[in-house]
Amino acid sequence: MHSILLAILVGAAAGCQAPAPAARQAAVPATPQPPAREAAPQPGPPTEATGDAAKEPAKEALREPAKPKQSECKFLCPESVDLTALVEEPPKPASAEHAKDEAILLWLQDRRTSEDESRAWRSLSFDLTWFDEALDVRLDSTWYPALFKTFNEIRNDVSLLLLDLPESFKRDRPHTNPAILPCLPREDAITVSGKVTLANGYPSGPALRATVFAVLLANLVEDRKDALMERAREVGFARTLGGVNYPSDVRAAEQLGTALARQIIAGDAWGKRRVELQDELVTMAQQRERQPKPVEPDPATDAAKPREPASANPK
Repeated sequence: MHSILLAILVGAAAGCQAPAPAARQAAVPATPQPPAREAAPQPGPPTEATGDAAKEPAKEALREPAKPKQSECKFLCPESVDLTALVEEPPKPASAEHAKDEAILLWLQDRRTSEDESRAWRSLSFDLTWFDEALDVRLDSTWYPALFKTFNEIRNDVSLLLLDLPESFKRDRPHTNPAILPCLPREDAITVSGKVTLANGYPSGPALRATVFAVLLANLVEDRKDALMERAREVGFARTLGGVNYPSDVRAAEQLGTALARQIIAGDAWGKRRVELQDELVTMAQQRERQPKPVEPDPATDAAKPREPASANPK
């Protein structure tokens, strides 16, 4: 009997002493750790059904981008712009106009040179500085911070507007035709303000932004209007030369860009911003005045100069 009781007491003592090392270890100060999080369920091996289900949200994100909010826009809001009233719909795939578009791209593709391609690539870096030469002034964000801020906001407004295009405006890129080989990067999807959407070809986004910029800059510096519009058209031509936009994409962009710029100019936000830009516009005018002017040839002086006789033995 005593042996049984002794065994029970020894077992109880052993059971009480077993957790002691853990308790002593817990008493040692340790490096603070972040609070424990609930373990997320581990996904099992992918199946065909789960793979299709995973792809669907991505497709939906591409097909139906989130609508831009009014607070995101500074000068334009997609909700206040009726695109169908400002520009006609793109040519249908089986139409004669679409066939003409493809023929022009193939013609340009056969004749473009390496120099043409380099010029087209330069247009990819389009921003406000693209208009330096047209304005006859060096544009720099350090010297003109308000101007750059204004046109960055306008660029964002236009990009948000393109996300809200009507379904009837959706048009595939030219490279869906295997015979058309772009020399510029293909744009299959774009991201604007965190929103991903399929890269629609109609109207041409770069040509649209270039036109809007040119018209607004011409509103600020009226005597440079012709040079500004010509510079904007170079962006559109680069898109067709590079094979990434149809000619009708560019025409629609120029038409829509002009209309949107006029809407911006008519708005209160542009009127207020134009006042804020006055100091920088004065600086721009002063900078232009300091530029060395080319010396115009004097016809009378040239006529009075003795001409050297033509060499009888040209080298």
